[in-house]
Amino acid sequence: MHPYMTRLGIKPEVQRFVRPFYSIDAIGNLLFAYGEDREHFGFAFHKVPVTDGLWLAGNVVFSQVCLVILSASALDAVSWLNKNLPAFPQTGNLLLVSLGAGISEAQVLWIRKHLAGKQYCLSFGNDLLGRMADLKLAAALRGWPLSVFLTEKEMVMVDFRSRHFVFSQENLSLSAFEKAAGMRFGVATDKPKVYTTFFEELKADAGLML
Repeated sequence: MHPYMTRLGIKPEVQRFVRPFYSIDAIGNLLFAYGEDREHFGFAFHKVPVTDGLWLAGNVVFSQVCLVILSASALDAVSWLNKNLPAFPQTGNLLLVSLGAGISEAQVLWIRKHLAGKQYCLSFGNDLLGRMADLKLAAALRGWPLSVFLTEKEMVMVDFRSRHFVFSQENLSLSAFEKAAGMRFGVATDKPKVYTTFFEELKADAGLML
């Protein structure tokens, strides 16, 4: 058990699940490796890299994986599992994947190569950037070109298959886009109802709004 994770309220079962997939620096802060890059957490800071690498935790025998949780930070993925652990009494078919602070072509190509045919759940932030990430990644996982950007009038424009879709920032979601486009991406999303991320929710539940 790590004292930081225990203070955050991360269950012992979840700590055992992720323990092989992080390291500790000289003063006890947490390090999550994305290849050569690192996500670095201490109670005074949390740094998430922009990277082409991925952080993985869980069953790395990919043929045995059924469900892949995709998120924007390792700690958000851990927080998601901490909240949803009762639904996964057996975690042997589960893989947590963090892309860090961005989505790169190299990351998408790796996921499509190594985790094709899996069930995906996107656990990005419950804010505009998180919902935009949902659209971009859901399309990229299917190999479908899609671009999403803000207009001068602060609306969200989505270009997909030679069509243009416009949403208010509040109404943008993967589900809303699927309905507008008449397409199903076959990718689930999961977001906290009150907080922007599951990690923020975890900290609030622990009395630690860092």
